[in-house]
Formats: sequence, C-alpha cells, structure tokens
Amino acid sequence: EVAAPLNDEALALLRSMYPQEEGYTRLMLPRLSFKAQDVMEGTGKNKKVVIAAGTFFTEHQTEETDENGKKVWEKTELGDTVDGIIIYKRKQLRMYDEATEEYSSTPIFDTNEDIVPLFCAKKEVARGTAAQLKAMYEYEYTDDKSGTTKKKSKLQDNTILYVLVEGELYQLNLHGSSMWSFNDYSKSVLVASVMTTFNSEYNKNGSIEWNKMIFKAKRQITAEELEMVVSNIKAIKDAVDGEKAYFAGLLTSAGVPQEEALAIAAPEDKDDF
Repeated sequence: EVAAPLNDEALALLRSMYPQEEGYTRLMLPRLSFKAQDVMEGTGKNKKVVIAAGTFFTEHQTEETDENGKKVWEKTELGDTVDGIIIYKRKQLRMYDEATEEYSSTPIFDTNEDIVPLFCAKKEVARGTAAQLKAMYEYEYTDDKSGTTKKKSKLQDNTILYVLVEGELYQLNLHGSSMWSFNDYSKSVLVASVMTTFNSEYNKNGSIEWNKMIFKAKRQITAEELEMVVSNIKAIKDAVDGEKAYFAGLLTSAGVPQEEALAIAAPEDKDDF
C-alpha cells in the first residue's frame, strides 16, 4: 500500500515540535581583496615587485590546510580594475599590535549601538559599543598641518562590503583611506542600484606610499541584476538575523564559547589589515 504524502501543514507541525540544534547560518563567503602596497621579494639588487599596489584578487577557501592547520585560500588575480554591485555593508573594529604581533577584532556588526565583544589572542578582553571599545585604545598625537593635539584610537573602523562580481557574492574589507573613499562615493549614489567600477589611485604621505581604492558608477543595473541583488540582500539579512539571535543567547549566558566567537571575530592574517 502506498502512503499518501504529508501535506505542508503537517510537515510544518512536525518541524516545530522536533528538537532543533542551536545554531545559525553563518555567512561563509569568498573574499574580494586588494593590495594597497607593493609586495616585494628578495633583498638588495635582487629585490623586486611580485604584486603591484592596486591589484585586486578573488580568494576562495579550499579544503587544503597549511602547516598550522588553517584552510588555504586560493587567490585569482583580477588586475587593477573590477566591476561589481555593492549590495550590503556592515562594520568591524580591528587592530594589529606590531610590538606583540597580536590581532584584536570584534565580530562583524551593524550599528554603533550594538554591544560587541573584543577579542585578542583568542580571548575576550572587553565588551561594549564601538565608541566605548575605541576609547580604551585612544592616544594623543600632534596634527602635522594644524599643530594641534588630537586623539586617535589604535582600534580601527572597518567597513565590510558584500559585492556581486559576475554573479558571485564576495566579502570585501575596507579600512583607512579606501574606507573613507567609499563613504564619499556612497553619499553620491545608491550603490545597490548601479554597477560600480573599483579602481585605485597612488597616494603618498612622507615615506609611506600606497594605493587608495576609488569607486565610480558605471551604469544602472538591469532588471535581471536587480532580481539577483534583492535575492542576495534577503539571504544576507536572514543570515544576519539568525546570527544576532544566536549570539544574543550566548551573550546573556555565563560566557561566550571562544571557538564560536573567534570563528567570526578573528582575522585570517595580517593582510586583512
């Protein structure tokens, strides 16, 4: 005898009654990366540029692991120009201490009112809003132009962009001059409605030379691209909501499991800075 299939209502009832594992759907995306400074190899007369400043890459995580057991990322060079649709942005705080060679960072978050943990050397060291955490690492310096004393935090603001490139969604981390360049660009156009050309320009401050990322609207997106953008924004929002609900539960408990928090908070390597 062939049993009649269960209808949607019956399946929904069973799903709601069956015990569910705690968790969430984490955004695990390939990366769109950018080299702001020349990458050199060799010494003396043999020193040469192997990756030029202003070069973009895509990076996909492989199943291969390195000597430290970390997953290897396969890089593909794209050149000095990329076209993509910026569909979403979030925030993160990061810091690299050259003296101790330690990384500090928060999980990715959305508003300056969010209460987030700060991790250093695989331990939670503080928790608060972005302003509260940055205040912990403030120092005074003298502005070269005005000669006045100002305050600055070693804990840097980062903007996390989600970018569609040839139909695939990537995560792009911005800080410093490239981040401010994007902020100016996003004030002039609704970035999710246009195809953006990513490029860069040479900058110099004293002995420091680097390429700052620049952005330019190329054209409006097509109806087909709009459908893709809306679908991906919905998926990101669903994942973010699930992540927030999950971590809200952890943050109200006695402690946050470090392996869970660090999976989101910890940068992969110094290049991420």
